[in-house]
Amino acid sequence: MKNFARAEIVVNLGDIAGNIKAIKKLVRPGTMVMSVVKADGYGLGMCESAKTSVEAGADWLGVATVNEGLTLRRAGITTPILVFCPVFECEFESIVREELTSTFFSLAACQKLSQVAGRLGKAAKIHIKLDTGLNRIGYRFEDMDSVVGEVLAIAGLPGIAIGGVYSHLATSDSDPTFVAVQLGRFLSMIDRLEGAGVRFPLKHISNSGGVLNHPECNLDMVRCGILTYGMSPCSSPQGVARIEELGFRQALTFHSRVGHVKTVRAGESVGYSRKYFATGDITVATVLVGYADGLSRQLSNKGRVLINGRYCDIIGNVCMDQLMVDATGASAGIGDEVIIIGRSAGERILAEEVAELQGSVNYEVSTALSMRGEKSYV
Repeated sequence: MKNFARAEIVVNLGDIAGNIKAIKKLVRPGTMVMSVVKADGYGLGMCESAKTSVEAGADWLGVATVNEGLTLRRAGITTPILVFCPVFECEFESIVREELTSTFFSLAACQKLSQVAGRLGKAAKIHIKLDTGLNRIGYRFEDMDSVVGEVLAIAGLPGIAIGGVYSHLATSDSDPTFVAVQLGRFLSMIDRLEGAGVRFPLKHISNSGGVLNHPECNLDMVRCGILTYGMSPCSSPQGVARIEELGFRQALTFHSRVGHVKTVRAGESVGYSRKYFATGDITVATVLVGYADGLSRQLSNKGRVLINGRYCDIIGNVCMDQLMVDATGASAGIGDEVIIIGRSAGERILAEEVAELQGSVNYEVSTALSMRGEKSYV
């Protein structure tokens, strides 16, 4: 065990590489793969995940913000990068200079972007976003009569290079009927736009759930976030079992240490607000991790950890920097490793299990861990 201080995220880069290769096996030859590395690589480290993904065959990288894209560029990554979130005028110069491809769905914004591109003497790369039912961002399907003229105008602007068009599936793991609706709307919108004279080199709508469940959605490119890290898009242990049969491996381990061990007598309480009372004499281990490290307070009195290969229940309220567990029978000692997510002596705790207990999803579990935990890579 590496000599870490109190809490650490361990990322298996070999697993990330293997996951990218598993994605490539699921899509037809010629379909590009985008590795989505936003939110610090879903908590596992953005630059490291990006470099590993590219080396394993990823064609594009996806980020949420311009700053994330700039961080990748500063790390020497030259792979095409798509910024998903709307870009503001104060960021236009940066995206043009660093050749970030950005998401646009406004003629007015693109007119301003065109002016910046002209001043810099470089093309501004964009993908047009279409809203087919997620109702988040993008040109709405219902507004197609006006959208056609607007996108035609964007395509005619000097210095604007439309490299693609995309949408986002809302129910790729839960409602195949609505997936079909969205795909139909997407293709219909593209037909209208291309019929009017706009050309899109890349068309993409599929996410991780789409890759697994809806091959008909895997068009010119697929965008995979959670699958890149070997976690299930449907955020369930059953989903993990399914993707592991396809060669995916969860790349995340999150561990801490035992900071103190004591005996608590029957009838004594443990933790803030006295939410737990011992029914008999127990061994209590204090673990040096808490909600400031991204471990949800919702795990109070219902989560568990692994110490020396034994499951130990979280007892009492999770604190900001520490939590207490019933370590009776685990032979816990000060400094012992505590697995919060990962494996120990043949036993395992999945990110999906943690998510279910805290009423959340694995996406939130992994991204929250980036708050304070150190990272190491194997």
